[in-house]
Amino acid sequence: MRIPNRIVIVADHPAITADYCQVLAAQPDLALAGVVTCASCSFTAVSEQRPELVILSLSMPSHRILELVKDLAVLHVGLKFLIVTSSGQKLDSEQILRAGAHGCVVSGCGSATKLAAARQILAGGHYFSSPPASRPTATDCVQQAALALAG
Repeated sequence: MRIPNRIVIVADHPAITADYCQVLAAQPDLALAGVVTCASCSFTAVSEQRPELVILSLSMPSHRILELVKDLAVLHVGLKFLIVTSSGQKLDSEQILRAGAHGCVVSGCGSATKLAAARQILAGGHYFSSPPASRPTATDCVQQAALALAG
């Protein structure tokens, strides 16, 4: 039996945390290693739990999440990051990739999208979703990520 990929969630919003906990509980290949509600606590959680993926809420107060990604990436080489944004937040793929994160999903996206993002990132890829109102085609997403990587 294969060991599940460990995930730490860094989010202060109970809905984001509860949704991911529920989605991950039913997945044999993914395991919730920890949940922290403050950015500064993420350093300890990641050091102790040694996850393969960290899911971070962009709306965390008192800390810039992209800076947190940069810091954690330096301390834990090979760690992968997925950022969760609210539908009103704007963040482009280039900013995310430059910080060291591997993708971004909108918090209101469905469970299938959240799982697809986590699995694709864990497999070494990138994943970017957009708000439902302005959802690009799959080709647009691939082109946007390719441009960000090339730049």
